[in-house]
Amino acid sequence: MTTQDDLLIDLINRTEMEGGGPRITVVAQGAVITGRIAARRRWATDLAEQLGDAGLPDERFAEDFAREAGEIPEYPPTFLHLQGCQLISGASSLPTALGESFRIPLTAISAWSVR
Repeated sequence: MTTQDDLLIDLINRTEMEGGGPRITVVAQGAVITGRIAARRRWATDLAEQLGDAGLPDERFAEDFAREAGEIPEYPPTFLHLQGCQLISGASSLPTALGESFRIPLTAISAWSVR
C-alpha cells in the first residue's frame, strides 16, 4: 500500500475496538489471500495459546506472542492480521491452506475486497 488507505485502516481499527472483523481478500505481492480480519491482540493471544500447548516443540515462542498481545496497538496500524486464511492464487511458495493466522504488512497490500 504505497498510499495510506484510510478505509482499510478504519476496518482494522473497528476490528480492534469490537474484537472481530469481516472476511477480506487481499492482493499482496501477487498472492491473493482470504481470511477474517482479526484484532491484533486476539491474533497474538491465539498464537500464544497454540504455541504454548504442552508437547509442541515451538512452545518456547509462546511468550513472544503473549508479549505482543499485551502491547498497545499503534495508530495508524502497520499490519493486517487475519485468521482462517487461504491462499486463493499466486505464484508463491505459500501453502494453499495458510492455517489459522497470518500477518501482512499494509505496505504489501495492493488491493482488497470485503465480503
